[in-house]
Amino acid sequence: MDYFAAKNNRTMIYFLWVILPYTIKSITTNISTCPNQQWIEESLKKGHVPGAAIVVVNATHILYQQAFGYQSLSPQQPMDVNKSIFPLASISKTFIAAAVMQLVEQELVDLDTDVNIYLSEPNKRIFHPHYPKHSITLRKLLSHSASIYISDLVQYTYFQPNDDAFNESLADMCFKYVNPNTSNWLPKPPGTMTSYSNEGPTLAALVVERVSNMSYIDYVKDKIIKLLDIDINKVGVRLSDFANIEDLVKHYIYATNMSYVSELNHLFPQLNITQIQDDFPSWVYISHFGLSAYPAGLLRMSAGTLSIYLRMFLNNGFPILRPQSIAEIRTVVGGCLIPPYNPEWSNNSTGLPPSEEFGLSWYWQTMKDGRRYIGHSGSLPGMSHLMLVNEKNTLGVILLSNIDIGLTEYPLPEMSG
Repeated sequence: MDYFAAKNNRTMIYFLWVILPYTIKSITTNISTCPNQQWIEESLKKGHVPGAAIVVVNATHILYQQAFGYQSLSPQQPMDVNKSIFPLASISKTFIAAAVMQLVEQELVDLDTDVNIYLSEPNKRIFHPHYPKHSITLRKLLSHSASIYISDLVQYTYFQPNDDAFNESLADMCFKYVNPNTSNWLPKPPGTMTSYSNEGPTLAALVVERVSNMSYIDYVKDKIIKLLDIDINKVGVRLSDFANIEDLVKHYIYATNMSYVSELNHLFPQLNITQIQDDFPSWVYISHFGLSAYPAGLLRMSAGTLSIYLRMFLNNGFPILRPQSIAEIRTVVGGCLIPPYNPEWSNNSTGLPPSEEFGLSWYWQTMKDGRRYIGHSGSLPGMSHLMLVNEKNTLGVILLSNIDIGLTEYPLPEMSG
């Protein structure tokens, strides 16, 4: 779930261009040399990051793993790679693609068939009100090309304290916001533009529910988590899914001034947002919450658990998917010919369009030096994450953190070691 696009982009750039490439370079240059821990700690401190977990893997082994800082500032509780449970934010979307491709392999769904066939709701058909003949398909939903657009202010209402968001069913949430009687659509036909959304992938998760006759989270646990030999008790979406809530990483925001706290309370009046006194007067704490579009942003697990899933991707899908399915996920939908939609761009704009190229839930990012990575970023109030894989599909990196701020506003330490 990327609730502030601009903020998430700044955070992603910080991680993508500074910490993670340096980590990758350190390991690929000399496999026996760990990244400079002091430099990473300095970088996180300069960025006001309370805690983070970094894991680097290849197809068979963990090459590097390290926890930094704290999962709780008050009382202080150190971050732990394998025990600290994060909400994965939009990294959760990649699990939707895995679930859909499993159904494709079983010939239960087709990526290019109208999703209404699978939803089986004759009185609640989903289509673009101005382009009813342009079908909404799983491929379009997973590649953000279904012309769905819902404002940030509406999306802020998805967040609810504790497990309250689950009082609304996934079907009710989808049909409320993605239907022809709303204005939540781009002025372009589906399949002709890309626009990042949380509702498109969530609708794809609803298809998984309808076709499998299982709740989405039960499907993920039974068909993905179990097959990866992961303890299902270490994965969930609800707070009540976990025996010890103290294992859940706390959400923090570094406020540069107290008016920022007021702004947060204005945007999220339904959440419990408080300024930490004691030793951290500039930190804002957000109590645990959920969101109704949970498949797109609320899957919870540790960085260590996520690394097992990432190794599956590096193993071309084994043991949950066929290599052809991973190839489908990695393929840029539309062959890079579907442009992004942004009404603020003009023909004489000096700004460059985003470099993201969407596959199925995963997307490609091109570095300044021309190197390409595929993966997904994620942000929630008080969380910023990144998971990526190099172009050769030989190395994967995960960085999960409990911070929410435009980190590039702060000076970075010099890189050393």
